[in-house]
Amino acid sequence: MKKQTFKLILPDQGHDVYMPREGQRWGYRYGPSIMVEDGVCHAWFASPGDCYEADWFTYRRSEDGGKTWTHEQVVMTPVPDSMDWFSVCDPAVIKYGEYYYMGYTSTVFANGGGVGNNGFIARSKSPKGPFERWCGNGWGETRQTSHGECHWLGKPAPVIYFDEDWKHWGAGEFSFAIKDKTIYIYYTWTSKDAQGRPMGQTRVATADITDENWPAHLTHHGVASVRASGAHDSYDVVYCEDTDTFIALSTDHRFSEESLLAVYESADGLRFERVNEIKVNTGWKLHNCGISGDPQHHIRKGDTLLLAYAYGDMWGKWGTRMHAYDFTVTDDGEDFYSEAAQENIHYAFEPWPAPESYQPTALFLYKPHFIRVKAGECAEIPLMTADVTYALRPAEGDIVFSNYDKDILNIVDGKINAKNVGYTYVDARMDELSCQFLVYVTEGEPFPTCTMMPYPEKDVVSFAPLISSYTVALSLSEQKQIRGLATYADGAWFELAGEVDKVTYESHDLDLFTVRNDGYIIPTGKAGEGSATVTCGDCSFDVTVRVIGG
Repeated sequence: MKKQTFKLILPDQGHDVYMPREGQRWGYRYGPSIMVEDGVCHAWFASPGDCYEADWFTYRRSEDGGKTWTHEQVVMTPVPDSMDWFSVCDPAVIKYGEYYYMGYTSTVFANGGGVGNNGFIARSKSPKGPFERWCGNGWGETRQTSHGECHWLGKPAPVIYFDEDWKHWGAGEFSFAIKDKTIYIYYTWTSKDAQGRPMGQTRVATADITDENWPAHLTHHGVASVRASGAHDSYDVVYCEDTDTFIALSTDHRFSEESLLAVYESADGLRFERVNEIKVNTGWKLHNCGISGDPQHHIRKGDTLLLAYAYGDMWGKWGTRMHAYDFTVTDDGEDFYSEAAQENIHYAFEPWPAPESYQPTALFLYKPHFIRVKAGECAEIPLMTADVTYALRPAEGDIVFSNYDKDILNIVDGKINAKNVGYTYVDARMDELSCQFLVYVTEGEPFPTCTMMPYPEKDVVSFAPLISSYTVALSLSEQKQIRGLATYADGAWFELAGEVDKVTYESHDLDLFTVRNDGYIIPTGKAGEGSATVTCGDCSFDVTVRVIGG
């Protein structure tokens, strides 16, 4: 039997669904996640945050097959004072049962410019949120109070944790597909090997989607494809029912004049090979693409089929172009198709007109997005709005506050009356816009608010691992770094590693491995399982280290 191969067809130049507005120095809507559900097209995009937070997610919908779209609305922002406080980037949405599951990328290492990324997952019963986070042992946070039950977004825990040097880009950029009740989770792993060479991979894990707590029960299958780091983008994966194969769309030569769309195919969803290179009709310097699928990210002939990507020749000032696409299945033995030698389209940048009036698209608490107030005192609630250009204004109008612990505080006339020491989240709603913010009520004077970062001069009051076990190969192709989450007496916290952060390491199995002063695990000659103690100040924890052959 001759091999059948998926061939993507891009019939025309598509159309822009976003361009920065006149007067904007920068603007973007990249990495779209596109879902077609019961004839309605949903799309989520990564957009700028408020400068304190790097990226937020916006949402739009189309009821005419992607030709026209609604005004956008910000539907997901970081959880304040948490492991995703810096950003929510790279949306990936799939639906199973009553929940939309959102995969995203974030980091605590804002001091490194967005490195050391991890992968997170949230869920909601609405495409517009709110999205409760996977918190390590369940979804969101629930509290029983004397006034009733509160359910909050919760402080997220990484589902994919980057356990190598935090100075590298890290892990994230999820894509999902479901087949036979198995969810396939694709994510990038961008690092350097022991020789300092760039390492770009797309990895894959699976889980039983019928298990409500599936993020806790992933089976890892290793590398699905090797990517040329820096040039070859993340994958967005769909399952094609016509070919019974998994199809991945990526961009290659990203940000360059020779950029193109690259298509990959896999029979089992675990290993991919390149089958198409599409360049004709695409915009130049494209990057961060997305391909549509149904709620489980399936496609079939006759569906509404869309793809989109960011493009443009000015950094951080990109348009978003959407195409209707089609595909054929070749059965003549042709297993590769390329337009790489042909030309893409060098569009001149043409911003859209500035909005005629201010129309808020987001409601949020002004930075740092949480409040500290002393018990017995009052505090203002500095709510802000942003529009499509991210122009900020104080929120005005009728604002409703709800879903907070009234044993901790009351809100009267838009002001916090702090009652008892503790914390609570608060929901705020203004017309169709909403947000959730965090309030700490303290016993003494609230300490100054500061961005999360290491504080070597402060005393650490707790020190805990983000993961409790590491696996390292004798070949030392990957360099694992042991880090811990430190909390200081004033409530500040950060992830620490190495002597620069006053962290020390002790291997209890020197015949298996040592740990360098920077936290790198170095195997010493044989395979086996041992342990190490990690100490910062008066606090310590143990981790398991497994050394394997190869």
